[in-house]
Amino acid sequence: MSEFVPVDKATWRVQGDPLVAPTGDGPLAGMRLAVTDLYAVAGQQIGAGSGRRLAEVPAETGTAAVVTRLLGQGARVVGLTQTDDLGYGHSGVNQQFGTPPNPRAEDRLPGGATSGAASAVAQGVADIGLGVDTTGSVRIPASYQGLYGFAPSRGAVSTEGLFPLSPTFDTPAWVCGDVATLVAVSGAMLPLTAETPFRSALTSDGINAVAEAGVLGAMRRALTSWEKSSLPRLTWTDTDIGRLPDWYEAVVDVQGYEAWQLHGDWVSAAMTSLGDEPRRNFVDASRIWESTYGRKMTMLAEASKTITAYVGDRLLLLPATSSVAPERTSYPSGDRFRNTMRTTGMLTCLASISGLPNATVPLRTDDGMPAGLCLVGPFGRDRDVLAVVGSLDEAGLID
Repeated sequence: MSEFVPVDKATWRVQGDPLVAPTGDGPLAGMRLAVTDLYAVAGQQIGAGSGRRLAEVPAETGTAAVVTRLLGQGARVVGLTQTDDLGYGHSGVNQQFGTPPNPRAEDRLPGGATSGAASAVAQGVADIGLGVDTTGSVRIPASYQGLYGFAPSRGAVSTEGLFPLSPTFDTPAWVCGDVATLVAVSGAMLPLTAETPFRSALTSDGINAVAEAGVLGAMRRALTSWEKSSLPRLTWTDTDIGRLPDWYEAVVDVQGYEAWQLHGDWVSAAMTSLGDEPRRNFVDASRIWESTYGRKMTMLAEASKTITAYVGDRLLLLPATSSVAPERTSYPSGDRFRNTMRTTGMLTCLASISGLPNATVPLRTDDGMPAGLCLVGPFGRDRDVLAVVGSLDEAGLID
C-alpha cells in the first residue's frame, strides 16, 4: 500500500495506490472506490470533514461493513474524500479544506454531503463514490454533477462502521458515472431477490411543481420519450399526496434533534471550527425540544404510510432536485441558496421518510446544465428499480 497526501485537498483527505487493496475477486474487480470520510477504514481516522476532529480521534481498528463488502467484490479504495463538516450540509462546501470541483458545471456547487466522492467520479479518477443518503446527500450531488446514484431500501445495506448523523434516515448509497457500473455495484451490494417488471409508473404535477422551469423542461422531455417507449406505462396525475412543506420541516427537525443528541457536546466546543452551513444547522438543531422530536416522529410515521401507499407497486418519477446546482457565489448567504435547499428537500423527503429505494439518472436542461430524474420504487424492489434504469439507458432516454 502506498499512501500519499492528495494534491486536490478539496476532494481528497488522503489517497493511496491503492489506499486499501481488494480482499476478493468479483464483478467490481479493477474498479476504483472513493469512500466519503464518514466510514471506518482500518488504519485511518474518520475525519468527517473536520480538521479539529482529525486532531482528536484515533485511527479505526476495523472497516465499515459496506466498504468490506465492496473490497470483497474486487474494488480497491483509492482514497477518502471530503464532505461537509460532520456530513451535515447539502452544498458540498468545506470551508477548511475547500469546495470539491463540479466538473460538469464549473461555476456551480458540487452538492453534499457526498461532494468529494461524487466529484472524484465526475473527474474520472474514481469509478464508484460511496456516500450516505441521509436526506438526499447522494441524490443532490448526483443531480448537480450529472451522475447516476442509488440509495437502497433502508436497512438493506448495513450502517455498521458509518459515522452517524441521523440514524432514522442514514442510508449507505453510491454514485457512478455510467449505468453498467451502477448496476454492477448495486448488484454486488443488494440481497438476491426475484426481479418483477413494473407494469406502471406515475408522476405528479403537484409534486413536480416544486421544481424550477429548467428542471421541469428536462424531465418532461424525458417522460415524453418514456411514453413512446416500451418502459412501464406512465400515468400523469395532479394529485398532491400530502403536505410536502410540513413533511420537509419534520425531516429537518428529526434529523437535527438526532444530530444534536449524537454530537452536541463535541460541537458545542468546536462550533467556531465548522463551516457556515453545518454551523447554522447545528445551531438550529440545538433548539429542538424532545417534545417536538416526538411529535414530528409521529407525523413522519403517518407520512411514511401515505407515501408507501401512494407508490404502491409502481414507480414514482420526480425531479431529483428542484434546481440545477446553485452558483458558488450564492453560498453561504442569501435567500436563494436557502430557498433552493428547502424546495429540493421537499422532493428528497419523500424517499427519506419512507425508506424506499431510489435511483438518480442524469438529464440535461435546455442550456446544457446537469439535472436529475429520480425513480422511487416500492420497498424491497431495489433490483427492479435498477432494471428500469438499465432500460432507460438502452432506450436512449438518458442524456
